[in-house]
Amino acid sequence: MDIDYKIAVMGDIHSNHIALETCINHALTRNVDEFIFLGDYISDCAYPQKTMQIIYDMNKKYKCHFIRGNREDYMLNHRKDPDEIWTYYSTSGSLLYTYENLSKEDLDFFEGLAIKGFYEKDGFPSFRYCHGSLTSSREYLGGENENAKVIMSELDVDFLIGAHTHMQGNTSFGNKKLLNPGSVGIPKYHNGKSQYMILHGTSSGWEEEFFQLAYDVDAVVKEYETSGLDKKALWWTKINIHLLYTGEDYSDSCIMLARKLCREAGDEVNGLEIPEKYIEMAVKALDIRL
Repeated sequence: MDIDYKIAVMGDIHSNHIALETCINHALTRNVDEFIFLGDYISDCAYPQKTMQIIYDMNKKYKCHFIRGNREDYMLNHRKDPDEIWTYYSTSGSLLYTYENLSKEDLDFFEGLAIKGFYEKDGFPSFRYCHGSLTSSREYLGGENENAKVIMSELDVDFLIGAHTHMQGNTSFGNKKLLNPGSVGIPKYHNGKSQYMILHGTSSGWEEEFFQLAYDVDAVVKEYETSGLDKKALWWTKINIHLLYTGEDYSDSCIMLARKLCREAGDEVNGLEIPEKYIEMAVKALDIRL
């Protein structure tokens, strides 16, 4: 009988503990042997402490590997920089809310994580994994990305697993493959279904299996209200709610349009802070679900 050693790979949870529980429970029914978590555990959804508790529980019960993502880097940089100003405002309100709901234990946990990992196991090909790239938690590696082509050409193994783009899939570069498990918590496409991946280790190597799972989106949206996050990051919350229900991501286009409207009106953009009225105008212009 062929070997089937299973590794569940999950990334971009973004405080969506309800979707995370759905993916973990599904993976456990598939009798996975290990878990790899690719970072961005927190921000954008409510109650990050609930997600962190799941992470800690998983680390106690199962064989897990963790790296950090750019959202963890944001939190760590904020702790180090007392002059960085975050306010309860659409553009930084979610970050501030998340930071205020994390403990010292959480931040110390993030501090102890690398941005990349190397997996090796006797009898199976080794592979590398990261959040953004092997050198930056914020770098995007997509199939048509020139940096991805360079990185894959220089890769010393046949597989690289990345996250950050929230786009599930695989891209081949000759005999090498770039894999992305998609996003557990803020998934793009697939009608907003939560996404993760299982790697199957067989006698012929690793083979990926992608999943898109329905979960209780209404419950996640309700938590924006019960936590107060809907008021602390008003228009950003509405963009995320639209994304949760549809898989359609307007975050970048909304911010770009808001900046354009702001400049055209002769107002200033100060770092992250775009005057709220221009974000509202952009949300409505893009017909984002309210």
